[in-house]
Amino acid sequence: MLKFLLLVAVLIFLFWQISDLKIEKALFSALLNSLRSNLVYFLGAVAFLFLNYFFEVFKWFLLANHLEAKNFRESTIDVLKGLRIGLLTPLMIGDFLGRSLSFKKENKTAAMGSNLFNSICQTYSTLFFGFLSILLWWLISDNKLKDLLFIPVLIFGISTVLGLFFVFKFRISWSFLWKLNFFKPYINSSKTILGFDNKFRMTILLLSLARTMVFNIQFLLFYISFGIQLPFLIIFIGVNLTLLIKTIGGGLNVFGDLTIREFVSINFFRMYQVDIKIILVVTFVVWFINIFLPVLIGFFIKPKI
Repeated sequence: MLKFLLLVAVLIFLFWQISDLKIEKALFSALLNSLRSNLVYFLGAVAFLFLNYFFEVFKWFLLANHLEAKNFRESTIDVLKGLRIGLLTPLMIGDFLGRSLSFKKENKTAAMGSNLFNSICQTYSTLFFGFLSILLWWLISDNKLKDLLFIPVLIFGISTVLGLFFVFKFRISWSFLWKLNFFKPYINSSKTILGFDNKFRMTILLLSLARTMVFNIQFLLFYISFGIQLPFLIIFIGVNLTLLIKTIGGGLNVFGDLTIREFVSINFFRMYQVDIKIILVVTFVVWFINIFLPVLIGFFIKPKI
């Protein structure tokens, strides 16, 4: 309920900020001209989409094979199925359900637990890069902004240290569900606890960090291709701040994700004299290619029967 109210508030503020904007034909002409001049950067950003989802599928391939033997294609279908079902469902519920559908009945709950660990690692990666971005922002800011950022730097610094401990100590047990007759058929008692060793946990975490690095490279290439000329450090801070707030705010679904991205991007980059209208368009393009396009692909890729 709190996340829903937050999303509504963000949506209202975003609408208020952009309600008077007029995105004219001349803007699109200028953006298209920039794309033609920087086509290599744009195509490079699109190409990184495949590396982005390779890391995600590879993580799921490793996690899934702790429960059942799956090949890379089957793992890819699981991920796309989760994206497809999660299109409109809130709080990643569709992603958890979608990825578990292909598992045997007794392994479905454990599969959702594995996906929860995957989500925790990706969230930690976002937290880590978000902390770096806030720390760097604090270091390069004037005294007034430094004072405002000191508490967030402290909070996220502590959270980053504690989060690493949580990743390596996280366990989950579904034993309490044995008390509910409905869940008993879905639970295999030998797989109710995520007993991953630290080496395996580190592997999933490193793949999550690699995926976040790919996000950063993609954003940089997209921004360059649309003619946004800012120092790399500012883009790095803005991108990871956007990802951090989006993760903390928790967009209710794919469309909620877009709303928060637009709101944070506009309010950060306008401080560095970037045209709000350009940020609005570019953020939408990045969201469409990185998030919505894989969802569309998921509708056309069906598992073999």
